Amino acid sequence: MKNHKLTALVLSVLVSFSLLNCEKDSEEIFETNQVITEKAAHVCIEKWDATDGSKAASLKAKEWQTGQTIRVKFLNGNNFVQSKVRQYAVAWESYANIKFEWVSSNSSANIKIGFREGQFADDGGSWSYLGTDSNNQAHSMHFGWFNNNTSDTEFRRTTIHEFGHALGLIHEHQNPVAGINWDKEAVYAYYAGPPNNWSRAQVDNNLFRRYEANISNYSAYDPQSIMHYPIPAEHTTDGVAVGSNTQLSATDKSFIATIYPGTTTGGGNCDGVAAYNSNASYAVGDQVTYQGNLYQRTASGWNNLGACESAPSADICDGVAAYNGNASYAVGDQVTYQGTLYERTASGWNNLGACGS
Repeated sequence: MKNHKLTALVLSVLVSFSLLNCEKDSEEIFETNQVITEKAAHVCIEKWDATDGSKAASLKAKEWQTGQTIRVKFLNGNNFVQSKVRQYAVAWESYANIKFEWVSSNSSANIKIGFREGQFADDGGSWSYLGTDSNNQAHSMHFGWFNNNTSDTEFRRTTIHEFGHALGLIHEHQNPVAGINWDKEAVYAYYAGPPNNWSRAQVDNNLFRRYEANISNYSAYDPQSIMHYPIPAEHTTDGVAVGSNTQLSATDKSFIATIYPGTTTGGGNCDGVAAYNSNASYAVGDQVTYQGNLYQRTASGWNNLGACESAPSADICDGVAAYNGNASYAVGDQVTYQGTLYERTASGWNNLGACGS
């Protein structure tokens, strides 16, 4: 592919400006009887440090330090798939007091991401080591089905899910208080086939095993969690299904804030906090919103923590390299140029908007 110099970039921007079509992130409402594509959905496997004796016993030990900057690098992958992972991974920063720093492939990093190509061409799955186990792995996270044709919904769903594991979160269907009424024989039969080809023991470990409550951090069971496998109705004895969750749930947001509390890099101070309910009982430490303010329950009343603040807008140019006149770009690659984000198309460059928006 020929290099596109500055003049070509500017000209194609003018031509393609009117053709720009931005995909919106839909805020879909989960319904318990929703069955989208559960049986065809890709699912991931949690990975564990083989030197770690007991899986569940070390869950709490896998958390990063609150406020830590976690260094992340890509081992391979084109600019497009890399930019999509960066775009959606930072969703956690709005609710957890951590920060992802994206570093070059030859830098030291805590999380190391691979895609299905080159030395990883035979790995079609997606997975991540849990939390700080990533430090001990040369390849700690993998996206086996991402390519230039992957939808934004799938990029978002899988990226946020795997980074949840990287922050130490387990699968939600293995929550100690999950009460899923599995039809085990139906589940065994389904996962024995492609693309999983799991044994009964693997199904037991990946789906039916639940973590012990006394050694794991957990919240109330949340079927809307981004960390939940999709479950078709025929995999349960009571016909209850779980849809393919594609974004952080309210419980995901509040729960990760309890694991990594403090000032975050994103969401507003009232984000995820329920409005005051005069019929509810509150314990010391509970927070509510009331008439545009955030309050916290104390032993003697309510403490006003201040006005609700809006979350700052994410910068669409975060992590995207500047245009290089000597580089070759493929369809889907993104660059910044004079304060604006552009994406390569088959015929030129699309203007995706000003940086900082």
